[in-house]
Amino acid sequence: MTLIISVLTDEYVALVSDRRLTWSDGRQGDTDTKTFNLFGQFLMGFTGLARLDRLRMERWVADMLIGVPTDEYFNVLAREIGAAFDRLRHSGKIPHAFLATGYARLQPGGRVHPMNVIISNSIDSDGNFSVSALQREFTVFIEPLGNRRQLVRSVGWPMPSQVTKILEHKIRVVTKADPPNPERAAGPLVYALRETAQKSQEHVGKAALFASLPRCIVPSPMIITGPMGDLDFRRQAVALYLPDEVRNPRDATVYVPALITPQLKVIGLKVYPGAPRQPIGRREGY
Repeated sequence: MTLIISVLTDEYVALVSDRRLTWSDGRQGDTDTKTFNLFGQFLMGFTGLARLDRLRMERWVADMLIGVPTDEYFNVLAREIGAAFDRLRHSGKIPHAFLATGYARLQPGGRVHPMNVIISNSIDSDGNFSVSALQREFTVFIEPLGNRRQLVRSVGWPMPSQVTKILEHKIRVVTKADPPNPERAAGPLVYALRETAQKSQEHVGKAALFASLPRCIVPSPMIITGPMGDLDFRRQAVALYLPDEVRNPRDATVYVPALITPQLKVIGLKVYPGAPRQPIGRREGY
């Protein structure tokens, strides 16, 4: 089981995930990209089952949402993942969740709100992911930011309570100090992921994927160009890969996660300065 952590604010959203994949025979590897960009308005990650019908989860999601209107994405995804679990006899046996964080209208023609959307078979009435809440059906839980300054939410391997408190404190500080800058959230999120990984009995990996989406560019598909030094976190959708030893987001590698819109799907690639270091889609799983 992996870990997905999101930060929701009025100015930006950010999400961090690990890349750990655990096979049924116990083998493990940090090979999977678990972050999507949905129609330029949401970042979404997943935890639980990593393959469906022999497809990586991001490919399966992209295939399920081809031609689907964006305002139906979450309901269709909940229905299709539930049907797949029933067909494969996973229902009631494997905890799974999608966590999306971004901006949308609660009703047609209404104001755009910052919100989280969780699609899961393991979520309690307060929107908390928990394996003890495992059930057969998948439900959609919508959580607007409301009058809060920031909101931290996670699904997957549980963060230790002390790590959660430290993360929430750090996010409060950076949100108050520099509200429109998601780069300030990267350090606290990566810290929380790696502290949890250290105590997770290797279920969570330390290699981190960080993605951010500023509200001022929504809707905007996540297309990144230019070298790392030219990135503007305040005005660009950014996605970074931080290997185990990398701490500073400015030392990370830029990548493009799966982009999913009714007209377009891109399953993901890495962006290097100069010539490619290795073929896409091999060892590192992009």
